[in-house]
Amino acid sequence: MNFVNYLQFLEPMQDQITKIYSIMSGIIAFLLIIWLFNFIAGLIQRTYLIGKAFGGFYRNNLHRYFKLAIINLLGFSKKKLQ
Repeated sequence: MNFVNYLQFLEPMQDQITKIYSIMSGIIAFLLIIWLFNFIAGLIQRTYLIGKAFGGFYRNNLHRYFKLAIINLLGFSKKKLQ
């Protein structure tokens, strides 16, 4: 027997390997999509928590000073225009 005859015997096994490869690549693609959604959701959650922490810090510690500064600046510009 020559090499060509051996390849004919391996043909059904090659079909099975092709099917397994196709199924595994589909599963890997699905897992990558799920991981990407999870990554984006984690980024959104972290951004929200950072914004909430900064907003709370600003409101509790800095808001009154900025409010007074803006009121004084607006009042100063109105007095200057009249």
